[in-house]
Amino acid sequence: MKLRGTITEQSYRGELQASRIRLFNDISMRRFLDIIRENFTAMKTAYILYWIPEQGEDIITFLVDTYSVIKIELDRYDYEVAPIVDVYPIENLIKGLSKTNQIKIAVALDLAKNDMNN
Repeated sequence: MKLRGTITEQSYRGELQASRIRLFNDISMRRFLDIIRENFTAMKTAYILYWIPEQGEDIITFLVDTYSVIKIELDRYDYEVAPIVDVYPIENLIKGLSKTNQIKIAVALDLAKNDMNN
Protein backbone atom coordinates (compact mmCIF):
# COMPACT_ATOMS: atom_id res chain seq x y z
CA MET A 1 0.00 0.00 0.00
CA LYS A 2 1.34 3.40 -0.96
CA LEU A 3 1.21 6.11 1.69
CA ARG A 4 -0.09 9.51 0.63
CA GLY A 5 0.24 11.64 3.79
CA THR A 6 -3.49 11.71 4.58
CA ILE A 7 -4.86 12.88 7.91
CA THR A 8 -5.55 9.26 8.84
CA GLU A 9 -1.94 8.31 8.14
CA GLN A 10 -0.65 11.28 10.13
CA SER A 11 -2.87 10.32 13.05
CA TYR A 12 -1.61 6.73 13.00
CA ARG A 13 1.97 7.96 12.66
CA GLY A 14 1.67 10.02 15.85
CA GLU A 15 -0.06 7.20 17.71
CA LEU A 16 2.53 4.63 16.62
CA GLN A 17 5.49 6.86 17.43
CA ALA A 18 4.07 7.44 20.92
CA SER A 19 3.62 3.68 21.33
CA ARG A 20 7.28 3.06 20.49
CA ILE A 21 8.44 5.70 22.96
CA ARG A 22 6.22 4.19 25.64
CA LEU A 23 7.40 0.64 24.95
CA PHE A 24 11.08 1.54 25.25
CA ASN A 25 10.86 4.14 28.05
CA ASP A 26 7.88 3.38 30.31
CA ILE A 27 8.70 1.08 33.22
CA SER A 28 5.16 -0.36 33.09
CA MET A 29 6.00 -1.80 29.65
CA ARG A 30 9.22 -3.50 30.80
CA ARG A 31 7.66 -6.99 30.99
CA PHE A 32 6.42 -6.73 27.41
CA LEU A 33 9.76 -5.41 26.17
CA ASP A 34 11.60 -8.24 27.92
CA ILE A 35 9.36 -10.84 26.26
CA ILE A 36 9.92 -9.25 22.85
CA ARG A 37 13.68 -9.25 23.38
CA GLU A 38 13.59 -12.91 24.45
CA ASN A 39 11.94 -13.82 21.15
CA PHE A 40 13.85 -11.35 18.94
CA THR A 41 17.36 -10.93 20.29
CA ALA A 42 18.44 -8.73 17.36
CA MET A 43 15.34 -6.49 17.52
CA LYS A 44 15.94 -2.87 16.56
CA THR A 45 12.43 -1.43 16.81
CA ALA A 46 8.86 -2.30 17.74
CA TYR A 47 5.46 -0.64 17.61
CA ILE A 48 2.22 -1.39 19.40
CA LEU A 49 -0.39 -2.22 16.77
CA TYR A 50 -3.31 -3.30 18.96
CA TRP A 51 -3.94 -3.25 22.69
CA ILE A 52 -6.88 -5.09 24.22
CA PRO A 53 -7.14 -4.46 27.96
CA GLU A 54 -9.08 -7.29 29.57
CA GLN A 55 -10.23 -7.53 33.16
CA GLY A 56 -7.11 -9.25 34.48
CA GLU A 57 -4.71 -9.23 31.55
CA ASP A 58 -3.49 -7.18 28.66
CA ILE A 59 -3.31 -8.51 25.11
CA ILE A 60 -0.94 -6.46 22.98
CA THR A 61 0.09 -7.03 19.38
CA PHE A 62 3.45 -5.58 18.34
CA LEU A 63 5.17 -5.12 15.00
CA VAL A 64 8.80 -6.13 15.50
CA ASP A 65 11.26 -4.64 13.03
CA THR A 66 9.64 -4.98 9.58
CA TYR A 67 8.90 -8.66 9.35
CA SER A 68 7.26 -10.13 12.44
CA VAL A 69 4.30 -9.73 14.71
CA ILE A 70 4.23 -10.86 18.32
CA LYS A 71 1.00 -11.06 20.29
CA ILE A 72 1.49 -11.20 24.05
CA GLU A 73 -1.18 -11.96 26.63
CA LEU A 74 0.13 -11.01 30.05
CA ASP A 75 -1.55 -11.24 33.43
CA ARG A 76 -1.68 -7.78 34.93
CA TYR A 77 -1.48 -8.82 38.58
CA ASP A 78 0.03 -12.28 38.87
CA TYR A 79 3.65 -12.24 37.73
CA GLU A 80 3.87 -16.02 38.27
CA VAL A 81 1.46 -16.75 35.39
CA ALA A 82 3.43 -17.45 32.23
CA PRO A 83 2.59 -15.13 29.33
CA ILE A 84 0.92 -16.47 26.22
CA VAL A 85 3.07 -15.55 23.23
CA ASP A 86 2.24 -15.96 19.54
CA VAL A 87 4.81 -15.03 16.88
CA TYR A 88 4.01 -14.93 13.18
CA PRO A 89 5.10 -13.19 9.97
CA ILE A 90 3.59 -9.80 9.16
CA GLU A 91 1.88 -11.30 6.10
CA ASN A 92 -0.39 -13.35 8.38
CA LEU A 93 -1.67 -10.18 10.05
CA ILE A 94 -2.41 -8.30 6.84
CA LYS A 95 -4.80 -10.91 5.42
CA GLY A 96 -8.42 -9.84 5.71
CA LEU A 97 -7.83 -6.49 7.41
CA SER A 98 -10.10 -3.52 6.83
CA LYS A 99 -8.75 -0.63 4.76
CA THR A 100 -8.21 1.44 7.91
CA ASN A 101 -6.17 -1.31 9.57
CA GLN A 102 -4.18 -1.81 6.37
CA ILE A 103 -3.27 1.87 6.50
CA LYS A 104 -2.16 1.52 10.13
CA ILE A 105 0.06 -1.46 9.26
CA ALA A 106 1.52 0.40 6.25
CA VAL A 107 2.38 3.40 8.44
CA ALA A 108 3.92 1.11 11.10
CA LEU A 109 6.01 -0.64 8.44
CA ASP A 110 7.18 2.73 7.08
CA LEU A 111 8.22 3.87 10.57
CA ALA A 112 9.98 0.56 11.23
CA LYS A 113 11.87 0.78 7.92
CA ASN A 114 13.08 4.26 8.85
CA ASP A 115 14.19 2.99 12.27
CA MET A 116 16.03 0.07 10.71
CA ASN A 117 17.91 2.38 8.32
CA ASN A 118 19.06 4.71 11.13
